[in-house]
Amino acid sequence: MREQFPGYSKKTKEELKELWTNSIITFDANVLLDLYRYSKETREAIIELISKFKDSVFLTYQAALEYNRNRYEVISEQEKSYNSFIDKINQIESELSAKSKPPFLSDSLHDSIINVFQNVKKEVESSVENFNQMEQKDQIFENLSEIFEKRITENFPEEKLEEIYSEGKSRYEKGIPPGYKDIKKNGNAKYGDLILWKQILEKAKSDKKSVILITNEKKEDWIWQLKNGKVIGPRQELVAEMRVINNLDFHIYSSEKFLRFGQDHLQEQINKEALKEMETLRKSDEDTIEKLVRKSEKIIANFQAQFESELEILEPIEADILRLNMGYGDLEPMSIKEIAETFDTSPKRIAFLKEKALKKILRNKKPKNKD
Repeated sequence: MREQFPGYSKKTKEELKELWTNSIITFDANVLLDLYRYSKETREAIIELISKFKDSVFLTYQAALEYNRNRYEVISEQEKSYNSFIDKINQIESELSAKSKPPFLSDSLHDSIINVFQNVKKEVESSVENFNQMEQKDQIFENLSEIFEKRITENFPEEKLEEIYSEGKSRYEKGIPPGYKDIKKNGNAKYGDLILWKQILEKAKSDKKSVILITNEKKEDWIWQLKNGKVIGPRQELVAEMRVINNLDFHIYSSEKFLRFGQDHLQEQINKEALKEMETLRKSDEDTIEKLVRKSEKIIANFQAQFESELEILEPIEADILRLNMGYGDLEPMSIKEIAETFDTSPKRIAFLKEKALKKILRNKKPKNKD
């Protein structure tokens, strides 16, 4: 049964060990491009691991082409994302400093929040500077160029590509993987995944070795995934096609699993921090920013709720003076003089009422002595 339907059986530990020992390993462009999205430490951990498999790794011409086509776009996107993050932090800091801190509250919590934002901003600004410098010297590109020197397959001649386009049209209509999920792409760009697959098949044939593909692709035309979301492995048709054409095996790992199982195969300590970062990369930068915004809005709401509870003991005019003076809600903070003009009275009276209100609040906050 396993021999007749090789793509429908999960690989045993022994089979996986055999793969890691004797296969050649290749990387999709998305894995290389994701290196620009990781922290320096995680990026270095992945590149170091790739270099330790240097005698076994290769790149298809298609993956190398897509990496080179898109790396500056990814650098630009990351720089833009980080700048947007900084703008959002500045906005939150402004909210907390100008509007959200009642004048009678302790400074400690407010200052600790501001310090957190400032530290995050410094780190993000450092990342922006690093991306700016990449336009002149891209160390990621330099490292990958060294590792894959003379390890990139040749491009197919135009005649061969035309054959793949024709075959791809038929395969996509029948839902044969890989690549049919890209059918809506313009022109021959839709056949990029199929070209990559054909180059993998040819490399396996020439080297007479099974292949491990490292990809962060999640689409169904590459991955066998159950209805509950659990990933079993590569699509069955891909395993079968490799077996029929080359009598060899094929397997897929994500970047995270490459790091986990690659380090395990080399009997190295698993880099848990890098794994954690890679697992959370699936969530976009916009999601991260939105989380920070929601958290900050919750902090602001807590300040405002506490402020309102304190105002309950005041006369209405006293409460209004404090609201206007601190810039409560969407209001801009008003000076004593501006508030006096609003109430058509003297600044001296407004200052007196404000001082009176603060004293009431402070007296109410003091713990009462027990008899």
